Amino acid sequence: MFSKVIMDLQKIAKRIINENLSVKEKEMVVISAGPKSLKFAEMLAYESSMIGAQPAIMYGSSEHILKTYKNINSKFLRNIPELSKIISRNSDVEIHIDESNPFLDRQLPQNKLEIRRKTVKPLRDFVEKRILKKTIKSVLMGFPTEEEAKALGINFNKLNRIFWNTLDVDYNELYKFNKKLSKHFKNADKIRITGKNTDLKLSVKGRPALNSCGLWEKEKGGFFNLPDGELFFAPVENSANGEIYFDLPTLWHYGKQVEGVWFKFKNGKVVEYQIDKGKEAFEDIISNASGNKLNIAELGIGTNPRARPTGGLTIVDEKVMGTIHLAIGNNIGFGGKSDATIHWDFFKEMRNKSLLEVDGKPVMVNGKFVD
Repeated sequence: MFSKVIMDLQKIAKRIINENLSVKEKEMVVISAGPKSLKFAEMLAYESSMIGAQPAIMYGSSEHILKTYKNINSKFLRNIPELSKIISRNSDVEIHIDESNPFLDRQLPQNKLEIRRKTVKPLRDFVEKRILKKTIKSVLMGFPTEEEAKALGINFNKLNRIFWNTLDVDYNELYKFNKKLSKHFKNADKIRITGKNTDLKLSVKGRPALNSCGLWEKEKGGFFNLPDGELFFAPVENSANGEIYFDLPTLWHYGKQVEGVWFKFKNGKVVEYQIDKGKEAFEDIISNASGNKLNIAELGIGTNPRARPTGGLTIVDEKVMGTIHLAIGNNIGFGGKSDATIHWDFFKEMRNKSLLEVDGKPVMVNGKFVD
């Protein structure tokens, strides 16, 4: 059984390198991995080597990161990481495998993390410019772990099955579906979302619908997720007004969990909020973050037909067809003007008495798209 799993993962690795990322001979491929995803990182490196690319694996773990941040002198976190600078300027492909242990990550001191986020921000900004110009291929890939499943309150086998099923979608068909859906938003201005405790208006005037289909050669920018499957926008920064209730839970980076989130927006910024579970976790992140951390950053619409809710795993749950998500914080990397050290997504179920309208015309009614 184990051999079969390894063989299947090898096929997935080959598909990612050849189809999703279209890696070419001599391209420098940098793969970031943790202890549980290391074997898969080796498979990606192998497939890269087989087409003449030049792979390297960067290793890290939640245990090591927590120990470092708890004990390191803060002044060292202000030093620019020279190796990261070299990689950001010279790599052709970056594959970030997002393996984490939420129970350890939530212990990370946010004040020290923010020092580091500010320090590396110029490097991140540089990479985001490369992404917009498509001079780098950058993918954030999930990787389910037992610790994530426990934090989400879901059986690991179920989480594992949902994740890999979501990944195993026909990306060409996903591209075509997203392209068809995007026609509803051509030259769009006003978007209105209504539903439970929700009546939110915002503008996407001049902001194109981005087709996140998991295929680098078809993406407008050089960054995407795996699994993928969404249509998303950087809303006009001062345009969001009204309220929205997110009835699906979120497990964010650093293991922070929130559920039952309600935001009130005024001129693009969250001015009031209520959170049923995880208010302290939310406030810990927000109080330490900087920049336009409470500004609307993204409107996303899930389009992956194979995705199913996990209870908060962002890289899967934001792809679920019949849901939408909003983010606050940074959106510089995909055409917006909101600059912050965080980007935080929140998910809304649209399959129950909800409506998404574009310039007064319904596009999604109770989670289903209007032809």
